[in-house]
Formats: sequence, structure tokens, C-alpha cells
Amino acid sequence: MQDKIYLDYAATTPCDNRVIDAMIPYFSENFGNPNSLHLYGEKAKGGENRARQQIANLINADFDEVIFTSGATESSNIAILRAMEHIKDRFFATIKTEHKATLTCAETLRRGGVAVKYLDINSDGLLNFEALETLLENVGLLSICLVNNETGALQDIKRISEMCTKNDVLLHIDATQGFGKIPIDVKFLDIDFLSASAHKIYGPKGIGILFCKKTKRKYIRIPNANYDVEFGIRAGTIPVPLCVGFGAAANIAQESMESDYNRIKNLRMYLIDSIKAQLEEIYINGSGSSNYPGIINLSFRGCEGEALMMEANRIAISSGSACTSNKLSISHVLAAMNIRPDIAQSSLRISIGRMTTKEDIDVAIEALINATNKLRKMSPIWDMIKSGIDIDSVFKR
Repeated sequence: MQDKIYLDYAATTPCDNRVIDAMIPYFSENFGNPNSLHLYGEKAKGGENRARQQIANLINADFDEVIFTSGATESSNIAILRAMEHIKDRFFATIKTEHKATLTCAETLRRGGVAVKYLDINSDGLLNFEALETLLENVGLLSICLVNNETGALQDIKRISEMCTKNDVLLHIDATQGFGKIPIDVKFLDIDFLSASAHKIYGPKGIGILFCKKTKRKYIRIPNANYDVEFGIRAGTIPVPLCVGFGAAANIAQESMESDYNRIKNLRMYLIDSIKAQLEEIYINGSGSSNYPGIINLSFRGCEGEALMMEANRIAISSGSACTSNKLSISHVLAAMNIRPDIAQSSLRISIGRMTTKEDIDVAIEALINATNKLRKMSPIWDMIKSGIDIDSVFKR
């Protein structure tokens, strides 16, 4: 592992040592149940409340608008599936490039008889607003990823929110890849629900949050639930150590967001410029103007993505999202963007994080260039490309 360079921060992140230090007392000294009235319970409740406020501060939410969950997937399930129980007479809508967690919710709704619409996107991965405008009149809930987990495409949530408000449409944002990395102000954006996970921002796995605007809580409350337990939205004993860890991670993210972003942006440009200077037929998949710079989707034409990933095995990267990277089919995200099949199949996702150094990027550049040159020498596809053969026609056979 010491010889490996980790560049898969979009899949998960290492737990920050400061986060671990914050959690430790709540595994041992302050181990009480936060619902208990004695001193042990009070100390645990204090840690939970502090964490909830730290997370609320990060996104400009109110304290009681932050609900702890097991992760962003559960948060999205609660927001989407429960809300749609109240608005079955209208469509559920999402975009074709959404994370599998949202697409699974959409399929669940469809099987239950709810009409589901999948919105088209442009070739840069951004939402087609003309398509959205024509659809919104009949939509009850729209779910959109803030930052796409494969390409880093950053959606214009403010514009989407304004359109939803105009048409009386509930809006859920999957903020998993942007939470704690770019500024999010839920009041300014005027969104109804937001999902996020701690392990994407150097916090522990197994804990997430659902932001729910107070006026929309009625859509997701459990009937006859105890309001004192997560405001009647989720039952069970709160994992206080994990909550404390998420709070600490959120607090660190708020303090270091600008410096982290700028450093990651510089590393991104250095990586892309260095590779494109030494290799031809390199393509960036996703928006060049509206993106989170820590996620880079590159296609190395003439190489198969998984083969390239295995050849450049000194770096830990992905051939797609972590939830789908074990499949050899073309990513549904790149397919929805109408990326040419041979380019889509040669794609890799490289994601940069807080711990990434320039030396790490230098290793990655060398490894990817060497692997690409080696594979292209053995590739009949590359020979056809160099000979001017129409590769698209080959892939369509």
C-alpha cells in the first residue's frame, strides 16, 4: 500500500486524524445513549448536538433541519420515496446521469405505478434546461446531483430551484460529491431536501445527513413517530461517535474549503496539461466551465479503460463510479452524454483530494503515459484510428 498513489477520492476518503481524535472519547468516556437523562446521556447528547450544529453551519441550515442517517443513499431514499407517497398524481423526474442510488429509487417508484421521467443532458453533462422547462408542469419531485460522481459536472442548482419554485415542484439535491468541497447555502439555493455522506469529506463511513426544509417535513415524517428521535423522520439510537466525526469533518471542511479547492484545481490543470502535452487523442469528458475540479474523467483513445487501470497499477483510480466500476459496459453517464463509444470505453476517473501532493500527480502522469503507450502498441483499435478507419462503425457492429 505504501507504493500506491491514491487518486480515488470520489469513491471515499481517508478519515482525517483530527476527526478520529474527536470521535475517540465517544467510544469510551462519553459512551452514553443520547436519549438517556443521566450524565452519560447528557454528554453524548452534547456531542450529537454540537455535530448537528457544525453540519448545519456548513450549509447555512437551521439546527433542526439536519437529520442524521446512515449515509447519502438512505437520505435519498427517505426524501424521494416518502415524498412521492404524497404526490402520486404527479411525475418523479431525474436526469439520465444520476447516481445509481437515485436511479434505483426511480425504478422502485416506476414499479409501484408512479410515472417517472428521465431528463436529457447536454454533451458536457449539464442539464438541458429546455427539456426541463417543458416537463416541470407535471412533476411533483425533481432529484438532481449537484456534482456528478463520474465527470464532476456541476449543475446550476439556483436556476433549477427557481424553475421548480415557479412550478410548485419539490427539489431534492444529491450533494454527495460537492458537500464540504464547494460552498452550499440551502437558504440561498432554496432547496427542499439534500443528501450527503461523511466519508466523502474525510469523516467516518456509516453516517450521513438529510437536510429537510422545515416546511417540507410533513412529506417525510413517519406517521405517529416520536418527534424527539430525529424529528420523527428516522427511528433508532443515534451513533454518536459517527455523528461527532461528521461534525468535526464538516467543521474542518468549512475552514479549509477555499484553500483545498484552489490547490486541487491547480493539481487538476497540471495533470491534464502534462498528459495532453505528451499524448495525442486525450479527451476530457464533462464540462470545462462548470465542474468540481477534484473529479477528472479522461479518455485515452485506443486503450480500454479497465486495461489501462490495471496496467497503471501503481495508482488507485477508477474506470467509472465505485458503484459500477466492476462492469465492463460503457458508463451510463457517458452514454447519456452521447460520448462516442470508443472514447467512452477508454475513460478513467481520477479524483484528487486533500492529501494529494504534486509528487503523487507526477507519479500518476508517468504511470498513465507509460501504460497508454504500451497498450496502444498492442491495440488493433489504435492501429485503425491511426489508419483513418471509422471507429464508430466498428463499435456499432
